[in-house]
Amino acid sequence: GTNGWSTSSNSRGGTNGWSTASNKWDASNSWNARSSWGVKWCACPTDPPTDRPTEHPTYPPTPPPSLPPSLPPSPPPTPPPSLTYMPTYRPTRAPDLETCEWFFWGADEARGGILADNQKIPFLYDWPTVVDLSSGSRHIFIIDRKGNAQVSGFVESQKAYRGHLGIKSWVQGNNDFTPVDEVVVFINGTEPQKIPAPRFTRVFAGAGTPGDARAMHSILISEDGEVFMTGSNHRGQLCLGDQENRFIPHHVPNLPGPAVAASVGLDFTLILLADGRVFGCGSNQNGEIGLGRKIHQSLFAAEITIGNTSEAIVDLSTGWAFSLFQGAAGNVFGTGSNLFSQMCKTTEGDPIFEVELIEGVSDVQQIFAGSESSYFLHDDGSVKACGRNDQGQLGDGSFAQRNKPVNVKIPKGERIKLIGSGPSAVSVFFAGEETGLVFASGINDRFQLGLNVNNVAAASSPSEVDFGEDAGMFNITKVSASGTNTAAIACMLDAPTETPTAYPTDEPTTYPTAYPTDEPTAYPTDEPTAYPTAYPTAYPTAYPTAEPTQ
Repeated sequence: GTNGWSTSSNSRGGTNGWSTASNKWDASNSWNARSSWGVKWCACPTDPPTDRPTEHPTYPPTPPPSLPPSLPPSPPPTPPPSLTYMPTYRPTRAPDLETCEWFFWGADEARGGILADNQKIPFLYDWPTVVDLSSGSRHIFIIDRKGNAQVSGFVESQKAYRGHLGIKSWVQGNNDFTPVDEVVVFINGTEPQKIPAPRFTRVFAGAGTPGDARAMHSILISEDGEVFMTGSNHRGQLCLGDQENRFIPHHVPNLPGPAVAASVGLDFTLILLADGRVFGCGSNQNGEIGLGRKIHQSLFAAEITIGNTSEAIVDLSTGWAFSLFQGAAGNVFGTGSNLFSQMCKTTEGDPIFEVELIEGVSDVQQIFAGSESSYFLHDDGSVKACGRNDQGQLGDGSFAQRNKPVNVKIPKGERIKLIGSGPSAVSVFFAGEETGLVFASGINDRFQLGLNVNNVAAASSPSEVDFGEDAGMFNITKVSASGTNTAAIACMLDAPTETPTAYPTDEPTTYPTAYPTDEPTAYPTDEPTAYPTAYPTAYPTAYPTAEPTQ
């Protein structure tokens, strides 16, 4: 009984008949195509009777309607401007889902390009929404919104390749982007079986030494927190209980809970569970997984004790041979190699074999390890760093090694929202919160800083990354670097303006809550093409005793 035009059915809404609920005539005099002409025409009074019915009528019910079209009339009236209508096209994505693409720059062979060619400034890939990526040594992994993982990269030697790409079909030399579409799980804990790859949400690419694209391993985490590893396993870094290399991802069994993050070193692995516990496997030769001096390696995932604290761990990061752990209270802990004072202290080059608190940093909201350098983003947007600095990778304006945390020379007025590096990287990136600009320092021999300048092999102070005409159009949400190449996730700041070419399959969950109050300016002129074939099955239980006068 809305007595107005309905855009959902292109018709008037309402019914026309006796209401048993109120014992009176409902004369909204309108029609509704949703119920295949719900109008019940009746030779009844236009005004309700004054007497309540006392008995059944002596005349038969009104015959079927003579004008009940079953199809919506055309043309429809022009709707009033006050109503909020459904769109005339359907968007290609949910309105609240960001469209995130990705940039690549640096060594071209990492994306399947020509060996020794370089991408000097960031190149934008217009792919389906990217949810995660990871730059490895001369290779890169991408995960899209559907959970599909793809990888590209350079295989230096067929004989020396250990399987870090995780794909069935690979060649010596350049490998273009290929889906990681198969994994191995263990039936009854022991019997391996190949199955289609699950939906992935996180990826951690392999870390190699300069020029080496052979003995590396990679990690993928599925949407339900299961961990899969592939590649070199000579120190047990795949957590599978043996030292056999794997060429496609294998499920890591017996973890006591779902994983939310992981990190890859040269020959060791860290895994962070949802409950804040940390597990590690692989080499402990330099204390990389913090199991003490007597344990040189672990073939299974072993739980790591985080110093003398009960502080839960919320993130972790690894370099070539050391590890950093971020606590929930903003403290940072570390273990492993300290050859270049990457633990922010002097030990005369001796490793640290058990996890301990790193002095001089607090209120930390993000950590990152480079190959032999450490970075700490504080709550106030400032950044400190320590460790190796021979390529200016600490960003403090010098090339001097630092054994204590020093301030990174962030451009004046900038507040940093995130930092990016990687376990094989000799570079670091800083994304500004207010301007959206990204700054970089460190090695630039393969244009991995994206500065669009020639003859600059390294930068000791953060310099602006050149995103060209795309600058300012995106919000950089992640930067991942290796020793040869860099990639970044970039989410659009505004909704797309182009007309979508695909339609969603889900029905909208909300509809307009208001209807127009204006009378339509035009009415249908078409004659109905179909009529009811059946009489009503229900009748009023009481009728007026007086005959209608019209």
